[in-house]
Amino acid sequence: MKIQRSMGEKIFDFFNILLLSLFGLLCLYPIIYITAMSFSDSWAILEGKVWLYPVGFHLDAYEIVFSDGNILRSYLNTIIYTTVGTLFNLTVVTCAAYPLSKKRLKGKHFFSLYFVFTILFSGGLVPTFLVVQKLGFYNTIWAVTVPGAMSVFYMIILRTNFEQVPDALEEAAVIDGMSDFGIMTKIYMPLSKPIYAALTLFFAIGHWNSFFNAFIYLQDKSKFPLQVILKEIVIANTMNDLGTSAVGSSAMEATKLLSENLKCATIIVVMLPIMAVYPFVQKHFVKGMMIGAVKG
Repeated sequence: MKIQRSMGEKIFDFFNILLLSLFGLLCLYPIIYITAMSFSDSWAILEGKVWLYPVGFHLDAYEIVFSDGNILRSYLNTIIYTTVGTLFNLTVVTCAAYPLSKKRLKGKHFFSLYFVFTILFSGGLVPTFLVVQKLGFYNTIWAVTVPGAMSVFYMIILRTNFEQVPDALEEAAVIDGMSDFGIMTKIYMPLSKPIYAALTLFFAIGHWNSFFNAFIYLQDKSKFPLQVILKEIVIANTMNDLGTSAVGSSAMEATKLLSENLKCATIIVVMLPIMAVYPFVQKHFVKGMMIGAVKG
């Protein structure tokens, strides 16, 4: 049976769809604009002709990106840091969330407050830097993966998800002689695949976009992730702007234009992996977050 909708509901739906469509376009336009600039002619960018589509289509910027040894090496570094860091994150939050989800854990309330305290207060940048340096992590992969391995916020979400697993499953496993580690890996984790898919996406995006830790703790340029290289391109473009305004030379103008193309092409290359992976985990995304965030 078709439900009759009132005029007020139809008007609300119309403006709701209109506003959401406009908001979606506002979010999508920067990506369209950067993509168009990365494929456009340098002089067309200077003259302000690029808005929605490439003008003077060419692939010079992408040829530079994929032929530059520093960019390719930093791309590989970013993939390694993201993979290792995400595995660290998932391991640490799982090992913390599982025991804290147990009512039989003595001092559960104290340990929960202990973890929450770290959300409100931290040691600060300088003490953290000194700890990383004393541990021998400075200028190594561990400097960008270990310090942020524990995320209390996502640990709480995972703990709430574990608390919803029926106790009868654990009791049956104990009767069969299964250890706590076996219960965690063979019962709790398989039943929590949606939340793990969501957490994996969150952690991977965080590491993929991470810039500050690598900028602070890495000194060797061969270990830089792609975001630090992109920062150098942006800074070089800014310096070219200053040089062009002060000197006005055609050489500086050409360098500026090339940097603008290269910056946009690098941004697109950085975004592509996340944009390619997200559609495959989207079906688990909302479900996983809702399961882990609502109790009962």
